[in-house]
Amino acid sequence: MSNTELPPGWIAVRLEDIAEVRLGRQRSPKNHTGDQMRPYLRAANVDWNGLKLDDVKEMNFTDAEVETYRLLPGDIVLGEASGSPREVGKPALWNGQIEDCCFQNTLIRVRPAKGVDSRYLLLLLRHEALRGSFAKGARGVGIHHLGAAKLASWPILLPPMSEQRRIAEAIEGQVSRLDAAVSDLSLAHSKADRLKSLLLGKAVSGGFSDPVPEAEKFDETVIEQMSKDRASRRWKRVSPVEVQGYTPPENWTVVSLGSLSYASGYGTSTKCDYEAPGQPVLRIPNVQGGTLDLADIKCAVDSEIDLSKFFLESGDLLFVRTNGSRRLIGRVGVVDRPLPYAFASYLIRFRLTPGIVEPRWVELVTQSPLWRRAIEQYAASSAGQYNLSTETLSRLPIPLPPLAVQRRTLETVDFALAGARRLASATGTAGTHANRLRAAVLARAFAGKLVPHDPNDEPAAVLLAQIQADREALATRAKSQRTRRPRNPVVVPAEAPQSPIASISPSSNAIQQEFEL
Repeated sequence: MSNTELPPGWIAVRLEDIAEVRLGRQRSPKNHTGDQMRPYLRAANVDWNGLKLDDVKEMNFTDAEVETYRLLPGDIVLGEASGSPREVGKPALWNGQIEDCCFQNTLIRVRPAKGVDSRYLLLLLRHEALRGSFAKGARGVGIHHLGAAKLASWPILLPPMSEQRRIAEAIEGQVSRLDAAVSDLSLAHSKADRLKSLLLGKAVSGGFSDPVPEAEKFDETVIEQMSKDRASRRWKRVSPVEVQGYTPPENWTVVSLGSLSYASGYGTSTKCDYEAPGQPVLRIPNVQGGTLDLADIKCAVDSEIDLSKFFLESGDLLFVRTNGSRRLIGRVGVVDRPLPYAFASYLIRFRLTPGIVEPRWVELVTQSPLWRRAIEQYAASSAGQYNLSTETLSRLPIPLPPLAVQRRTLETVDFALAGARRLASATGTAGTHANRLRAAVLARAFAGKLVPHDPNDEPAAVLLAQIQADREALATRAKSQRTRRPRNPVVVPAEAPQSPIASISPSSNAIQQEFEL
């Protein structure tokens, strides 16, 4: 957008033109001890709702480093990297809550120049982060990086100083009402989630079924033999791990997920894209709420590759094996009909041996509170991502009542959850509308369409000229102080004898050194 197309008094600048942008200090083991321990912020302290200061770490900062990395009221800190694109550049405002607090290199500090409203700049940067703008083209190994240089060159539309304040006040007024509504929605959604957890926990503990006679108890050896007979390649028994805090009801058999399955494995790693000519491939976003959502599909870029061995059959289970959120790891979807769709390598498929277990019973068990806790504990963390392997999932214990008990329990839970699902769906839809409305408010604000323009406001170009003049004056003073700094004199004894070397004239290329005595 050219300056002639901007609202009256606005200018287009780069962030570094109106603020200092600095990456935090590198943290290393040698900084953990010392006599100059100082508090510092890291990415974990930055939340969408502000700063979380209940767990602030300390490390050794010299006085000179404190001068460089100290946070001052009005500073903005942004997350430098994340495994989730929507978390990159997440900003928060520092209000001086902790004396001499510094910041680590998982954060970038933005210090607005005099005349730039911190609230305006915070809201603008938050808008960019929420849109995922900072993550574009910022891919590392399993993680998205923003980088101080990229942020410093970020394009900013700068209104006059007075209009910055009016915009910030207008946004805060409108967004605060939206936040209150979203908070109510979140509370209702949390209640629905708690109800679901209670019901699943009760179901896995036999709370919705009559006692099982010993004669109807599954024989673990028979189950394993049935899986082995159905397997098309080498099959081996998998011993289940223990889920802490769980005691199965009497005459329920506990079998590992691996022993209940005759096949399992990872999906394809072929490159996919929207509207590509190859076969459709399911990804992590397609696994939702225990089922598959087919609304957002990518296809293989290579139309010649045969992905038929990854096609899905009715009763298949697809587990999410990697995610930036521990809460979403191990999420599972049940395939309810044959699908000529492959699945990506971020998912793991299990094929259950028929006649033993309902696929939805396995989904119910693995999403119940005790199992969720176990899955999150087993997930390995690497480069900001949580990961599960086929071997780990195979060892999950699955408590098995008779098939008739499984089906009656599923019907009971479905009936009880019907209202909770409707509530969750309604709150989810309302939350989506609220997010779109918030984005629309911010987009209008930073396009100069939210508040009226005042022709008496001093144009932003004047503000920019003043910022540049202040910087030049500061640089001139610093240079002057460096040139006026006196050298330490070299003291020579009055009667010192002359060395033979001292009588030799230095060459024209020699560099004279001075040493402080």
